[in-house]
Amino acid sequence: MKKILLTLFTLCCINLSFSQTLLASHPLELKKASSNHQIINAVNSQNQVFAFASDKEKLKVLKFSNSLFFKDSLSASRPDKSYEAMVGFSFEDNGNPYLYWSSEDYTKIQSLYFDFNNRTSSTASYPVSFKNEDILSVFSENNSFYILSLIQKEDKLKFYCFSKGQLEEKIVDFSSFKFIDENGKSSTFSKLVKENSIEKIDTRSSNPLFQSVSKIKFYITGKQMTLTFDSSSRTQLFDIDLTTFAINEKIISSLAIKGSGGQSNSYFHDNKLYQIKANGEELAIAAIDIATGEQLKNYTASPKDSISFRNSPLYSQTGNQRGQELKNTKKFFQRLNNSDLGITVYKTPSAIMVTAGGIRDVSSTGGILLGISSTVAMSLAGSSYTPGDIFDSESMQTVYFEGLFDDKFEHKKGPQQGLAVDYISQFLNENNASLVSVFPYKDYFIMGYYDSKKKEYALRKFEDSND
Repeated sequence: MKKILLTLFTLCCINLSFSQTLLASHPLELKKASSNHQIINAVNSQNQVFAFASDKEKLKVLKFSNSLFFKDSLSASRPDKSYEAMVGFSFEDNGNPYLYWSSEDYTKIQSLYFDFNNRTSSTASYPVSFKNEDILSVFSENNSFYILSLIQKEDKLKFYCFSKGQLEEKIVDFSSFKFIDENGKSSTFSKLVKENSIEKIDTRSSNPLFQSVSKIKFYITGKQMTLTFDSSSRTQLFDIDLTTFAINEKIISSLAIKGSGGQSNSYFHDNKLYQIKANGEELAIAAIDIATGEQLKNYTASPKDSISFRNSPLYSQTGNQRGQELKNTKKFFQRLNNSDLGITVYKTPSAIMVTAGGIRDVSSTGGILLGISSTVAMSLAGSSYTPGDIFDSESMQTVYFEGLFDDKFEHKKGPQQGLAVDYISQFLNENNASLVSVFPYKDYFIMGYYDSKKKEYALRKFEDSND
Protein backbone atom coordinates (compact mmCIF):
# COMPACT_ATOMS: atom_id res chain seq x y z
CA MET A 1 0.00 0.00 0.00
CA LYS A 2 1.43 3.30 -0.99
CA LYS A 3 1.30 5.35 2.19
CA ILE A 4 0.10 8.93 2.21
CA LEU A 5 2.52 9.12 5.10
CA LEU A 6 5.42 9.09 2.71
CA THR A 7 8.91 8.58 4.01
CA LEU A 8 10.31 8.38 0.54
CA PHE A 9 12.80 11.12 1.36
CA THR A 10 14.88 8.32 2.90
CA LEU A 11 14.99 6.31 -0.29
CA CYS A 12 17.39 8.45 -2.24
CA CYS A 13 20.30 6.75 -0.50
CA ILE A 14 18.84 3.23 -0.38
CA ASN A 15 19.69 0.55 -2.91
CA LEU A 16 16.40 -1.11 -3.78
CA SER A 17 18.11 -4.43 -4.47
CA PHE A 18 18.81 -4.86 -0.76
CA SER A 19 15.13 -4.57 0.12
CA GLN A 20 13.41 -6.73 -2.48
CA THR A 21 13.93 -10.18 -3.97
CA LEU A 22 12.27 -11.97 -6.86
CA LEU A 23 10.76 -15.11 -5.31
CA ALA A 24 9.04 -16.68 -8.28
CA SER A 25 7.70 -15.97 -11.74
CA HIS A 26 5.55 -18.07 -14.04
CA PRO A 27 4.30 -17.64 -17.62
CA LEU A 28 0.81 -16.15 -17.74
CA GLU A 29 -1.00 -14.62 -20.67
CA LEU A 30 -4.17 -12.66 -20.09
CA LYS A 31 -6.13 -12.05 -23.27
CA LYS A 32 -7.34 -8.58 -24.20
CA ALA A 33 -9.05 -6.38 -23.18
CA SER A 34 -7.14 -5.42 -20.07
CA SER A 35 -10.31 -3.97 -18.52
CA ASN A 36 -11.42 -7.57 -17.95
CA HIS A 37 -8.21 -8.59 -16.18
CA GLN A 38 -8.34 -9.43 -12.48
CA ILE A 39 -5.86 -11.06 -10.10
CA ILE A 40 -6.10 -11.73 -6.38
CA ASN A 41 -3.82 -13.64 -4.01
CA ALA A 42 -4.62 -15.98 -1.15
CA VAL A 43 -2.52 -17.79 1.46
CA ASN A 44 -3.72 -20.93 3.25
CA SER A 45 -2.78 -22.20 6.72
CA GLN A 46 0.07 -24.22 5.20
CA ASN A 47 1.60 -20.98 3.83
CA GLN A 48 0.92 -22.04 0.26
CA VAL A 49 0.29 -19.05 -2.01
CA PHE A 50 -2.37 -18.94 -4.72
CA ALA A 51 -2.81 -16.43 -7.52
CA PHE A 52 -6.23 -16.34 -9.19
CA ALA A 53 -5.92 -14.66 -12.61
CA SER A 54 -8.83 -13.98 -14.94
CA ASP A 55 -9.42 -12.40 -18.31
CA LYS A 56 -12.72 -12.12 -20.20
CA GLU A 57 -13.10 -15.88 -20.75
CA LYS A 58 -10.66 -17.90 -18.62
CA LEU A 59 -9.60 -18.23 -15.03
CA LYS A 60 -6.24 -19.69 -14.11
CA VAL A 61 -5.06 -20.56 -10.62
CA LEU A 62 -1.33 -20.67 -9.91
CA LYS A 63 -0.21 -22.55 -6.79
CA PHE A 64 3.12 -21.89 -5.07
CA SER A 65 4.59 -23.99 -2.26
CA ASN A 66 5.39 -22.68 1.20
CA SER A 67 8.93 -22.22 -0.10
CA LEU A 68 7.47 -20.04 -2.88
CA PHE A 69 8.31 -22.43 -5.72
CA PHE A 70 5.74 -22.84 -8.47
CA LYS A 71 3.93 -26.11 -7.78
CA ASP A 72 0.84 -26.49 -9.97
CA SER A 73 -1.94 -24.73 -11.86
CA LEU A 74 -5.58 -25.33 -12.77
CA SER A 75 -7.85 -23.62 -15.28
CA ALA A 76 -11.58 -23.04 -15.47
CA SER A 77 -14.05 -20.95 -17.42
CA ARG A 78 -14.82 -17.50 -16.07
CA PRO A 79 -18.38 -17.22 -14.66
CA ASP A 80 -20.98 -15.40 -16.77
CA LYS A 81 -21.02 -11.60 -16.99
CA SER A 82 -23.44 -11.17 -14.11
CA TYR A 83 -20.55 -12.08 -11.80
CA GLU A 84 -18.39 -9.01 -12.17
CA ALA A 85 -15.49 -9.54 -9.81
CA MET A 86 -13.51 -11.88 -7.62
CA VAL A 87 -14.28 -10.75 -4.08
CA GLY A 88 -12.77 -13.28 -1.69
CA PHE A 89 -11.59 -16.78 -0.89
CA SER A 90 -11.74 -19.54 1.70
CA PHE A 91 -10.02 -22.90 2.21
CA GLU A 92 -10.78 -26.51 2.98
CA ASP A 93 -8.84 -28.19 5.79
CA ASN A 94 -6.58 -29.80 3.18
CA GLY A 95 -5.56 -26.37 1.88
CA ASN A 96 -7.53 -26.42 -1.37
CA PRO A 97 -9.11 -23.04 -2.15
CA TYR A 98 -12.56 -21.68 -2.89
CA LEU A 99 -12.73 -18.51 -4.99
CA TYR A 100 -15.79 -16.29 -4.76
CA TRP A 101 -17.23 -14.20 -7.59
CA SER A 102 -19.95 -11.64 -7.02
CA SER A 103 -22.46 -9.49 -8.83
CA GLU A 104 -22.11 -5.75 -8.31
CA ASP A 105 -24.69 -5.69 -5.51
CA TYR A 106 -23.47 -8.95 -3.91
CA THR A 107 -26.89 -10.60 -4.28
CA LYS A 108 -25.36 -13.30 -6.47
CA ILE A 109 -22.30 -15.18 -5.18
CA GLN A 110 -20.64 -18.05 -7.00
CA SER A 111 -17.88 -20.19 -5.54
CA LEU A 112 -15.32 -22.11 -7.56
CA TYR A 113 -13.63 -24.94 -5.66
CA PHE A 114 -10.23 -26.10 -6.92
CA ASP A 115 -9.24 -29.63 -5.94
CA PHE A 116 -5.53 -29.83 -6.67
CA ASN A 117 -5.40 -33.41 -5.41
CA ASN A 118 -7.75 -34.68 -8.13
CA ARG A 119 -7.13 -31.77 -10.51
CA THR A 120 -10.79 -30.86 -10.80
CA SER A 121 -12.94 -27.80 -10.16
CA SER A 122 -16.60 -27.36 -9.22
CA THR A 123 -19.01 -24.48 -8.77
CA ALA A 124 -21.84 -23.57 -6.40
CA SER A 125 -24.18 -20.57 -6.34
CA TYR A 126 -25.49 -18.63 -3.34
CA PRO A 127 -28.33 -16.15 -3.88
CA VAL A 128 -28.39 -13.57 -1.08
CA SER A 129 -31.28 -11.12 -0.71
CA PHE A 130 -29.89 -8.53 1.77
CA LYS A 131 -33.48 -7.54 2.50
CA ASN A 132 -33.53 -4.36 4.62
CA GLU A 133 -29.75 -4.54 5.00
CA ASP A 134 -26.80 -2.30 4.20
CA ILE A 135 -23.55 -4.01 3.25
CA LEU A 136 -20.68 -2.71 5.37
CA SER A 137 -17.64 -4.82 4.50
CA VAL A 138 -16.45 -7.84 2.54
CA PHE A 139 -13.33 -9.73 3.65
CA SER A 140 -11.51 -13.07 3.88
CA GLU A 141 -10.15 -14.25 7.23
CA ASN A 142 -9.84 -17.53 9.19
CA ASN A 143 -10.10 -19.70 6.07
CA SER A 144 -13.54 -18.15 5.46
CA PHE A 145 -15.13 -15.44 3.34
CA TYR A 146 -17.42 -12.93 5.07
CA ILE A 147 -20.00 -10.37 4.02
CA LEU A 148 -20.87 -8.04 6.89
CA SER A 149 -24.14 -6.08 6.84
CA LEU A 150 -26.18 -3.78 9.06
CA ILE A 151 -29.85 -4.69 9.52
CA GLN A 152 -31.82 -1.51 8.88
CA LYS A 153 -33.77 0.01 11.79
CA GLU A 154 -32.19 -2.50 14.16
CA ASP A 155 -29.01 -2.48 16.25
CA LYS A 156 -27.75 -5.69 14.68
CA LEU A 157 -24.86 -6.85 12.53
CA LYS A 158 -25.34 -9.79 10.21
CA PHE A 159 -22.47 -12.05 9.19
CA TYR A 160 -22.68 -14.12 6.01
CA CYS A 161 -19.93 -16.70 6.46
CA PHE A 162 -18.87 -18.83 3.50
CA SER A 163 -16.76 -21.76 4.65
CA LYS A 164 -16.03 -25.24 3.26
CA GLY A 165 -18.76 -24.99 0.67
CA GLN A 166 -21.41 -23.86 3.16
CA LEU A 167 -23.10 -20.52 3.88
CA GLU A 168 -24.00 -19.69 7.47
CA GLU A 169 -25.78 -16.55 8.65
CA LYS A 170 -25.13 -15.16 12.12
CA ILE A 171 -26.65 -12.11 13.81
CA VAL A 172 -24.98 -10.09 16.57
CA ASP A 173 -27.37 -7.93 18.61
CA PHE A 174 -26.10 -4.64 20.15
CA SER A 175 -29.48 -3.35 21.36
CA SER A 176 -28.67 -3.98 25.05
CA PHE A 177 -25.60 -1.71 24.99
CA LYS A 178 -25.56 2.06 25.49
CA PHE A 179 -23.91 4.26 22.87
CA ILE A 180 -22.97 7.94 22.71
CA ASP A 181 -22.08 10.15 19.76
CA GLU A 182 -19.07 12.41 19.32
CA ASN A 183 -20.69 15.09 21.51
CA GLY A 184 -21.52 12.71 24.33
CA LYS A 185 -25.24 12.53 23.56
CA SER A 186 -27.15 9.26 23.69
CA SER A 187 -27.24 7.41 20.39
CA THR A 188 -27.75 3.93 18.98
CA PHE A 189 -25.53 1.37 17.31
CA SER A 190 -27.42 1.62 14.03
CA LYS A 191 -27.36 5.42 13.93
CA LEU A 192 -23.63 5.64 14.63
CA VAL A 193 -22.78 3.08 11.95
CA LYS A 194 -24.90 4.95 9.39
CA GLU A 195 -23.41 8.33 10.29
CA ASN A 196 -19.79 7.14 10.25
CA SER A 197 -17.68 4.93 8.10
CA ILE A 198 -16.73 1.49 9.34
CA GLU A 199 -13.18 0.55 8.42
CA LYS A 200 -11.47 -2.84 8.47
CA ILE A 201 -7.89 -2.53 9.72
CA ASP A 202 -5.19 -5.17 9.21
CA THR A 203 -2.58 -4.49 11.89
CA ARG A 204 -0.05 -6.78 10.18
CA SER A 205 0.43 -4.06 7.58
CA SER A 206 1.43 -0.41 7.63
CA ASN A 207 -1.89 1.40 7.22
CA PRO A 208 -2.33 4.91 5.83
CA LEU A 209 -3.67 7.55 8.17
CA PHE A 210 -6.83 8.15 6.16
CA GLN A 211 -8.07 4.67 7.10
CA SER A 212 -7.57 5.28 10.81
CA VAL A 213 -9.54 8.54 11.10
CA SER A 214 -12.80 6.61 10.96
CA LYS A 215 -14.61 6.67 14.30
CA ILE A 216 -15.66 3.02 13.87
CA LYS A 217 -13.08 0.38 13.03
CA PHE A 218 -12.79 -3.37 13.29
CA TYR A 219 -9.82 -5.69 13.57
CA ILE A 220 -9.58 -9.46 13.13
CA THR A 221 -7.19 -11.39 15.39
CA GLY A 222 -7.50 -15.13 14.95
CA LYS A 223 -11.11 -16.08 15.72
CA GLN A 224 -11.92 -12.72 17.31
CA MET A 225 -13.20 -9.47 15.88
CA THR A 226 -12.55 -6.29 17.88
CA LEU A 227 -14.95 -3.48 17.01
CA THR A 228 -14.16 0.02 18.31
CA PHE A 229 -16.29 3.17 18.60
CA ASP A 230 -14.51 6.44 19.38
CA SER A 231 -16.09 9.57 20.81
CA SER A 232 -14.54 12.62 22.46
CA SER A 233 -14.85 11.03 25.91
CA ARG A 234 -14.21 7.31 25.44
CA THR A 235 -13.36 4.32 23.29
CA GLN A 236 -15.98 1.58 23.38
CA LEU A 237 -14.64 -1.85 22.43
CA PHE A 238 -16.57 -4.99 21.56
CA ASP A 239 -14.87 -8.37 21.31
CA ILE A 240 -16.90 -10.67 19.06
CA ASP A 241 -16.09 -14.38 19.10
CA LEU A 242 -16.32 -15.49 15.46
CA THR A 243 -17.04 -19.06 16.56
CA THR A 244 -19.89 -18.43 19.03
CA PHE A 245 -20.62 -14.79 18.05
CA ALA A 246 -20.81 -13.83 21.71
CA ILE A 247 -20.04 -10.17 22.60
CA ASN A 248 -17.91 -8.72 25.38
CA GLU A 249 -17.84 -4.94 25.98
CA LYS A 250 -15.03 -2.80 27.40
CA ILE A 251 -14.93 0.97 27.82
CA ILE A 252 -11.71 2.99 28.08
CA SER A 253 -11.86 6.71 28.81
CA SER A 254 -10.21 9.05 26.34
CA LEU A 255 -7.15 11.07 27.29
CA ALA A 256 -7.30 14.23 29.37
CA ILE A 257 -5.80 17.36 27.79
CA LYS A 258 -5.65 21.07 28.58
CA GLY A 259 -8.40 23.35 27.36
CA SER A 260 -11.86 22.42 26.19
CA GLY A 261 -13.17 20.34 23.35
CA GLY A 262 -10.95 18.41 21.03
CA GLN A 263 -11.10 15.20 19.04
CA SER A 264 -10.18 11.67 20.09
CA ASN A 265 -9.40 8.50 18.20
CA SER A 266 -7.71 5.17 18.77
CA TYR A 267 -5.98 2.20 17.16
CA PHE A 268 -6.04 -1.40 18.40
CA HIS A 269 -2.78 -3.33 18.10
CA ASP A 270 -1.39 -6.39 19.89
CA ASN A 271 -3.89 -6.25 22.78
CA LYS A 272 -3.14 -2.60 23.41
CA LEU A 273 -5.22 0.46 22.65
CA TYR A 274 -3.25 3.42 21.33
CA GLN A 275 -5.15 6.66 21.87
CA ILE A 276 -4.77 10.19 20.57
CA LYS A 277 -6.54 13.38 21.59
CA ALA A 278 -5.92 16.96 20.45
CA ASN A 279 -7.30 20.49 20.41
CA GLY A 280 -5.69 23.84 19.73
CA GLU A 281 -3.82 23.79 23.05
CA GLU A 282 -2.48 20.29 23.50
CA LEU A 283 -1.86 16.94 21.80
CA ALA A 284 -1.66 13.69 23.77
CA ILE A 285 -0.96 10.08 22.82
CA ALA A 286 -0.90 7.04 25.09
CA ALA A 287 -0.90 3.24 25.10
CA ILE A 288 -3.26 1.26 27.33
CA ASP A 289 -3.02 -2.44 28.16
CA ILE A 290 -6.56 -3.59 27.42
CA ALA A 291 -6.43 -6.64 29.69
CA THR A 292 -5.48 -4.66 32.81
CA GLY A 293 -6.64 -1.16 31.88
CA GLU A 294 -3.17 0.11 32.79
CA GLN A 295 -1.87 3.14 30.91
CA LEU A 296 1.69 2.30 29.91
CA LYS A 297 2.82 5.81 29.03
CA ASN A 298 1.32 9.19 28.17
CA TYR A 299 3.01 11.87 26.04
CA THR A 300 1.80 15.44 25.60
CA ALA A 301 2.88 18.47 23.59
CA SER A 302 1.69 22.05 23.08
CA PRO A 303 2.09 24.41 20.09
CA LYS A 304 5.17 25.86 21.81
CA ASP A 305 6.93 22.49 22.10
CA SER A 306 9.10 20.64 19.60
CA ILE A 307 7.20 17.36 20.30
CA SER A 308 10.05 15.42 21.86
CA PHE A 309 8.47 11.99 21.24
CA ARG A 310 8.70 12.19 17.44
CA ASN A 311 11.42 10.76 15.19
CA SER A 312 10.41 12.52 12.00
CA PRO A 313 9.88 16.13 10.99
CA LEU A 314 6.35 17.52 11.02
CA TYR A 315 4.90 16.93 7.58
CA SER A 316 2.09 18.23 5.44
CA GLN A 317 1.22 16.35 2.26
CA THR A 318 -1.50 16.88 -0.32
CA GLY A 319 -2.47 14.00 -2.59
CA ASN A 320 0.46 11.98 -3.86
CA GLN A 321 2.84 14.91 -3.76
CA ARG A 322 5.95 14.60 -1.69
CA GLY A 323 5.43 15.74 1.89
CA GLN A 324 6.58 19.23 2.86
CA GLU A 325 8.19 19.89 6.22
CA LEU A 326 6.28 22.34 8.40
CA LYS A 327 8.31 25.17 9.89
CA ASN A 328 7.10 24.89 13.46
CA THR A 329 4.79 23.06 15.85
CA LYS A 330 2.34 25.97 15.93
CA LYS A 331 1.61 25.57 12.22
CA PHE A 332 1.21 21.83 12.71
CA PHE A 333 -1.39 22.43 15.45
CA GLN A 334 -3.27 24.92 13.28
CA ARG A 335 -3.68 22.39 10.50
CA LEU A 336 -4.33 19.52 12.87
CA ASN A 337 -7.11 21.47 14.56
CA ASN A 338 -8.96 21.67 11.23
CA SER A 339 -8.52 17.98 10.42
CA ASP A 340 -10.02 14.60 11.26
CA LEU A 341 -7.72 13.10 13.89
CA GLY A 342 -6.11 9.68 13.57
CA ILE A 343 -3.33 7.41 14.79
CA THR A 344 -1.80 4.25 13.31
CA VAL A 345 0.60 1.70 14.80
CA TYR A 346 2.95 -0.66 13.00
CA LYS A 347 5.52 -3.06 14.43
CA THR A 348 8.87 -2.87 12.64
CA PRO A 349 11.75 -5.31 13.28
CA SER A 350 13.11 -3.09 16.04
CA ALA A 351 10.36 -0.71 17.20
CA ILE A 352 6.70 0.22 17.39
CA MET A 353 6.16 2.98 14.83
CA VAL A 354 3.32 5.38 15.64
CA THR A 355 1.98 7.84 13.09
CA ALA A 356 -0.12 10.65 14.54
CA GLY A 357 -1.90 13.39 12.66
CA GLY A 358 -4.99 14.32 10.73
CA ILE A 359 -6.73 14.40 7.36
CA ARG A 360 -8.67 17.27 5.81
CA ASP A 361 -10.25 18.19 2.49
CA VAL A 362 -8.50 21.10 0.77
CA SER A 363 -10.70 21.13 -2.34
CA SER A 364 -12.61 24.24 -3.33
CA THR A 365 -15.58 23.06 -1.27
CA GLY A 366 -13.41 22.94 1.85
CA GLY A 367 -14.47 21.33 5.07
CA ILE A 368 -13.27 18.44 7.17
CA LEU A 369 -13.42 14.97 5.67
CA LEU A 370 -16.09 13.39 7.81
CA GLY A 371 -16.88 9.73 7.36
CA ILE A 372 -13.97 8.85 5.08
CA SER A 373 -14.24 5.21 4.07
CA SER A 374 -12.81 2.84 1.55
CA THR A 375 -16.43 1.53 1.37
CA VAL A 376 -17.50 -1.72 -0.19
CA ALA A 377 -15.89 -1.92 -3.62
CA MET A 378 -15.61 -4.66 -6.19
CA SER A 379 -12.14 -5.66 -5.08
CA LEU A 380 -10.71 -8.10 -2.59
CA ALA A 381 -11.04 -6.87 0.97
CA GLY A 382 -9.05 -8.75 3.55
CA SER A 383 -5.68 -10.36 3.37
CA SER A 384 -4.24 -8.31 0.54
CA TYR A 385 -4.60 -4.85 -0.87
CA THR A 386 -4.13 -3.19 -4.21
CA PRO A 387 -2.01 -0.03 -4.04
CA GLY A 388 -3.69 1.71 -6.98
CA ASP A 389 -7.15 1.28 -5.47
CA ILE A 390 -6.50 3.24 -2.30
CA PHE A 391 -4.32 6.18 -3.26
CA ASP A 392 -5.54 9.32 -1.59
CA SER A 393 -7.22 11.94 -3.73
CA GLU A 394 -5.52 15.15 -4.77
CA SER A 395 -7.85 17.11 -2.46
CA MET A 396 -6.83 15.17 0.65
CA GLN A 397 -4.24 16.84 2.88
CA THR A 398 -2.43 14.96 5.63
CA VAL A 399 -0.46 16.47 8.51
CA TYR A 400 1.53 14.01 10.58
CA PHE A 401 4.66 12.92 12.36
CA GLU A 402 6.11 9.52 13.22
CA GLY A 403 7.55 8.28 16.50
CA LEU A 404 9.38 5.09 17.51
CA PHE A 405 8.65 3.28 20.77
CA ASP A 406 9.46 0.02 22.53
CA ASP A 407 6.91 -2.57 23.70
CA LYS A 408 6.36 -0.64 26.94
CA PHE A 409 5.72 2.53 24.93
CA GLU A 410 8.95 4.17 25.97
CA HIS A 411 10.13 6.55 23.27
CA LYS A 412 13.21 5.42 21.32
CA LYS A 413 15.57 7.94 19.83
CA GLY A 414 17.17 7.31 16.47
CA PRO A 415 16.55 7.60 12.74
CA GLN A 416 13.47 6.30 10.99
CA GLN A 417 13.64 2.95 9.32
CA GLY A 418 13.04 2.10 5.70
CA LEU A 419 9.77 0.20 5.41
CA ALA A 420 8.68 -2.44 2.93
CA VAL A 421 5.84 -0.16 1.85
CA ASP A 422 8.36 2.50 0.81
CA TYR A 423 10.41 0.05 -1.23
CA ILE A 424 7.24 -1.20 -2.90
CA SER A 425 6.31 2.35 -3.86
CA GLN A 426 9.75 2.92 -5.32
CA PHE A 427 9.61 -0.33 -7.28
CA LEU A 428 6.23 0.54 -8.76
CA ASN A 429 7.50 3.95 -9.81
CA GLU A 430 10.42 2.39 -11.66
CA ASN A 431 9.03 -0.82 -13.17
CA ASN A 432 6.29 -2.15 -15.39
CA ALA A 433 3.76 -3.82 -13.09
CA SER A 434 0.00 -4.12 -13.22
CA LEU A 435 -2.72 -5.91 -11.24
CA VAL A 436 -0.62 -5.38 -8.14
CA SER A 437 -1.56 -6.81 -4.75
CA VAL A 438 0.48 -6.87 -1.55
CA PHE A 439 0.00 -9.23 1.36
CA PRO A 440 1.84 -10.08 4.60
CA TYR A 441 3.63 -13.43 4.54
CA LYS A 442 5.56 -14.86 7.48
CA ASP A 443 7.73 -11.94 8.63
CA TYR A 444 7.81 -9.98 5.36
CA PHE A 445 5.55 -8.84 2.53
CA ILE A 446 4.97 -10.27 -0.92
CA MET A 447 3.96 -8.16 -3.88
CA GLY A 448 2.28 -10.09 -6.67
CA TYR A 449 1.93 -8.45 -10.08
CA TYR A 450 1.42 -9.10 -13.76
CA ASP A 451 4.10 -8.13 -16.28
CA SER A 452 2.21 -7.69 -19.54
CA LYS A 453 5.40 -7.29 -21.58
CA LYS A 454 6.99 -10.50 -20.35
CA LYS A 455 3.56 -12.16 -20.07
CA GLU A 456 4.30 -13.57 -16.67
CA TYR A 457 3.13 -13.37 -13.09
CA ALA A 458 5.74 -12.57 -10.46
CA LEU A 459 6.06 -12.64 -6.68
CA ARG A 460 8.57 -10.32 -5.02
CA LYS A 461 9.64 -10.17 -1.40
CA PHE A 462 9.88 -6.83 0.41
CA GLU A 463 11.16 -6.35 3.94
CA ASP A 464 11.37 -3.58 6.49
CA SER A 465 14.87 -2.39 7.18
CA ASN A 466 16.54 -3.70 10.36
CA ASP A 467 18.59 -0.53 10.73
